[in-house]
Amino acid sequence: MEDQWYLPISDELATVDGIIADTIRSKKPELQEMCDYVTSSGGKRIRPALCILAYYACGGTESDEMLRTASAFELIHDATLIHDDINDKSEIRRGRKTVHENFTVTKAVILGDYFFVMGLKLISMDKNIVETIADASKAIAESEFIQKEFEHKPIVTESDYLNIIRGKTAMLMSAAARVGAYLANADHKTTEAISAFALDAGMAFQMIDDVLDVIGDYRSTGKKAGMDIAEGKPTLPVIYAMSDSANGKRIREIFEKRESTDADLETVLEMIRKTDAIDRCMAKAKEMIEIAISHLSSIKDTVYKDSLTGLARYIVSRDR
Repeated sequence: MEDQWYLPISDELATVDGIIADTIRSKKPELQEMCDYVTSSGGKRIRPALCILAYYACGGTESDEMLRTASAFELIHDATLIHDDINDKSEIRRGRKTVHENFTVTKAVILGDYFFVMGLKLISMDKNIVETIADASKAIAESEFIQKEFEHKPIVTESDYLNIIRGKTAMLMSAAARVGAYLANADHKTTEAISAFALDAGMAFQMIDDVLDVIGDYRSTGKKAGMDIAEGKPTLPVIYAMSDSANGKRIREIFEKRESTDADLETVLEMIRKTDAIDRCMAKAKEMIEIAISHLSSIKDTVYKDSLTGLARYIVSRDR
């Protein structure tokens, strides 16, 4: 189920793609070109999948509203990525130029806003749904500020890191599952359980992303290794490696640099790989996934619950 977790909802995910295409369609040719550039880049659709699977796992039946809401989560996620890449001055995402590199910063800012607003257009004005999405969006913004405070600083704790990724990545994934459960009219206990599952899975997801920044193959990740380090992001592999007795001092020195050379990045990547940082990160991510799966124990056994478990396993086995 790990490699094919999405099969029970493949039709729904295809519908989501169609809803997104219809929602962002524009009569302005350049804006449409930019929209197509983002949506054709091969995103994983994890957030809409969590919404759909949570909905069905909680007993929901076929629903246009659920599919529209699931689509909204993907558009909101894309909006955050577009703005994130601008903030980080990133040049590559998913194997090609970032939106601002390809179309200018000004136009990318507008596109991010456009995606966010079009996402909101898809959701109902139900107070619980609006507040859940607003809370997740607030957490993303706040975590970006927290991350900025720690950039290029050699003293960062694991607790600091977990706080950052909770808001940066996990909260929106948790929101998608929570809203799916809500739309299925799940009881409070069930809603909290499936939301907790997605939160912990989201934490593990970001940990694996950060591991891939160190050991990932560009052909799989579509991203040059070490970019997070160059940007001074305090990822877990870096935090662990900076405490290494043999290599930590040099890793800290390079991490503190505001402008790193290619040689610096090669050096620090090689040094991190020599430490136990990657093994520790993988162990932490797998531990988080087991905790996530444990939250599903109170959920009725169905193919959709199996898919949620499969998705969790996929998160820690992926190479991109």
